[in-house]
Amino acid sequence: GMISEGRPVRFPVHIGELPAGNAIIISDSSSNLPAGLNMAAGTSPIVAMRPNPNDPYGKVLVISGGDPDQVLVAAQALAMQSSLLQGPQVSIDRLALPSKMAADSAPRWAQTDRKIALWDYSTNENLQGDGSAPLNVYFRIPPDIYFADRPNSILHLSYRYNSIPIGPISSMQVRINNAFLGSVPLVPGQEPVRKQEIDVPVPVVNLRPFSNSLSFDFTFQLLKKGNCQDTTPSNMQGAVLKDSFLDLRGYPHYAPLPNLEIFANAGFPFTRYPDLGNTTVVLPLNPTPEEVEIFLTMMGHFSRQSGYPALRVTVAGPEAMHPGADNDFLVIGTGDDQPGFDKVSSSLPVSLASGRVQTHDTQGFFAPIHHAWWKVQTNERAESGELIASGTPDALIEGIESPFSPRATVIAVHLKDAATYPAFMQTFLYVQQASDIQGSVSMLLGTRFQSFRVGASIYHVGTLPWWTRLTLWFKEVPWLAAVIVLMVAFLMAVWTRNWLRVKARARLKMLD
Repeated sequence: GMISEGRPVRFPVHIGELPAGNAIIISDSSSNLPAGLNMAAGTSPIVAMRPNPNDPYGKVLVISGGDPDQVLVAAQALAMQSSLLQGPQVSIDRLALPSKMAADSAPRWAQTDRKIALWDYSTNENLQGDGSAPLNVYFRIPPDIYFADRPNSILHLSYRYNSIPIGPISSMQVRINNAFLGSVPLVPGQEPVRKQEIDVPVPVVNLRPFSNSLSFDFTFQLLKKGNCQDTTPSNMQGAVLKDSFLDLRGYPHYAPLPNLEIFANAGFPFTRYPDLGNTTVVLPLNPTPEEVEIFLTMMGHFSRQSGYPALRVTVAGPEAMHPGADNDFLVIGTGDDQPGFDKVSSSLPVSLASGRVQTHDTQGFFAPIHHAWWKVQTNERAESGELIASGTPDALIEGIESPFSPRATVIAVHLKDAATYPAFMQTFLYVQQASDIQGSVSMLLGTRFQSFRVGASIYHVGTLPWWTRLTLWFKEVPWLAAVIVLMVAFLMAVWTRNWLRVKARARLKMLD
């Protein structure tokens, strides 16, 4: 996943068979390896490259060991692109994992404790041109940045251009995510190269929650000669310089959840810790090849977005879901083979079972008040608990606050059956950077996701300054401000009455 940054990648799974082409074999016993690989028996973690015995044009990468723990060490060495990997085969005698990653420290995410240098996300060649095409910069920001306190960030632009041959109305158009930010004038002059700097406000409403793009379009107006003749444009060049940056410093990390859009875009909240040290993937006790493929593809997707291997992810069965478990859970299952869904069934807003989509009461005591607007909208309306969509969804993705620990997350990926798996994987990877998957529930219908927010329950991940938390608290309970004002007014009235009585007694004593 890390080395496929430019495109999604899938990991089809075969159990007990070796397909043609290039393949990866994972085995916890050298005796189980195909004889054509010519692998000697070993009792240590091994990474090896061999020709595919079933395909003369294919290669096989072997990850093996004497037990499952040794296989894990070999896989970690491969994921870390360790310098230990030399030659056609290597035994991993000792591997030291790097220290645990801090929150929001993914290498491919822009860091909010320093300026975001545009050259960190592009090259010199991509940031200069003759105006025939826009210059583009693509970057990822942490999906939990909280922008409410400051509606504008600053884009500091340092740029240069050839000023001699251009006309007086030349300019550079600046856009973010196709939203127009401004037109920067290119002033004509007599210098072969003119360098200028300017600060451009960037409304944060134009920032996407994860993947973003900046584009710079140099528009050169030719300088007119006499008799309406144009000068030659051969020297027209413009460039965005390396000291250009986007300033997101000072914004706190505080994300309202559930939000399946940032799960699909960035793997959040699992990738909040890039090594997935706070993530448990729950698979059925006997996972199918399709379920294992979903797991592997999701891990590759997470690492592709974070730029860091999933070194510390925990894979477990449904028994890992118990009161007090404070990890984030990714629960994967097909049909009715995943008992983990039953452990959170009372919290999941929608369930898929026996060809029926059933909504659950997520409003608690106040559900009857909100009943008219909170339910999932489908072509066939039904009461909560009996909602049947027209055409059973092929898959459901749901996000909820973990019932086992506050501020932890459970995301459930539930496929109707094995036949729906190819469409799910293809569609998910196709729309993962769009907004098709969002809200708290997303249904796959054929090759299209439909998303909804079921219920009004919201929880947050991250921290805010105390004054911002206080402001948000008053926004959530605005009536409390009136109560506090009345209480303060009452106390002031009592104090003022007592003060006036003291003054009156003192005056009466003086008269006596």
